[in-house]
Amino acid sequence: MRLFQELKFLLDDNTNQSNVKLLSGMIEEGHISHAYLFTGNNMGQLQRLALSFSACINCRDGGCGHCNVCKTTIGGVHPNVLIIEPEGSILRIEEIASLQRFMGMSAYGPGRKICIIKEAELMNGEAANRILKTLEDPPDTKSVFILLSEDISVMLPTIVSRCLVYKWKFEFDNSKDGETEFHVLEKYLDGGLREIIDDDKIRPSVLDLSLRILEISKKMEAGLKTSMEKEAAHIKDSGYAKEDINRHLAVLKSRHKRQLAKFKKLGISRVFDIISAWLEDIISVKMGMSRKDLNFEKNHTFINNKLKGIRTEGILKLLESIERNRMYLGYLINPELALDNIFLQVKSLRFKR
Repeated sequence: MRLFQELKFLLDDNTNQSNVKLLSGMIEEGHISHAYLFTGNNMGQLQRLALSFSACINCRDGGCGHCNVCKTTIGGVHPNVLIIEPEGSILRIEEIASLQRFMGMSAYGPGRKICIIKEAELMNGEAANRILKTLEDPPDTKSVFILLSEDISVMLPTIVSRCLVYKWKFEFDNSKDGETEFHVLEKYLDGGLREIIDDDKIRPSVLDLSLRILEISKKMEAGLKTSMEKEAAHIKDSGYAKEDINRHLAVLKSRHKRQLAKFKKLGISRVFDIISAWLEDIISVKMGMSRKDLNFEKNHTFINNKLKGIRTEGILKLLESIERNRMYLGYLINPELALDNIFLQVKSLRFKR
């Protein structure tokens, strides 16, 4: 497993060390699973990780890093390794069909056939159901699927349950800039939740909160568009041949659509996370837990004064509703309607005692 030892972008922490130890043991003992799910905040690093693991699986020395198998696999050109990724904003059934055709063919020489599925959270309903059937009934015992996702919370739970899941932490995290923007969203949402809970009447302002949250998200999305436009201008001024420029621009446009779709899902999923954390804190205060035990310590006094009498049963039902809505993020859910519904349920908790 020399290849894993040389992955300098992995943080030296207990989670990564445990993952490497478990995967190394599987390779040494020859107990390779048919489905893995790698998750982390950097798709590029996840792909490098998946390719390194693939090389370790098929290398006679378990990942020497120097043989032809290792070099061609790391380079993404080994004939037994296929990388699938979305061509637009979603991963369609056509991509999954090509995956199935590839995995149905005989392997080139010794070793296993491996398919790496990038941005698995972008699968549409048809693609998700088709890959689920493939995972439930793989082509043969030599087939290996490695799904990559930055947010498994929006994936079909039955797909996640069919995989061995490994969460990774990277030295270089390309999501840090987005984290600053999401922090603004979190701060605004926290104040909005206080406002709708503190009001004794259900007013239109409750519904306005979802609109305000989506407006903030749109401003954040505009930043992605600006970044794409700058990159497009750089390509146009590159001096390349016209056909090369057009090809690069098409790739850039496709990548932007994927990033935008993912950004929208991550934003709404983050909103769900904050609301869930609030509800968990209400239960904690009802159980007599201290300020330091809460997700949001500053809310202890507010919850104790305003919400301590709320029935736990209602909170648990709302948490279930949030998770159902989160599951539908990969489909054609209307985020505004979903947020309206959840905010109204949060508000109504005070009227169900």
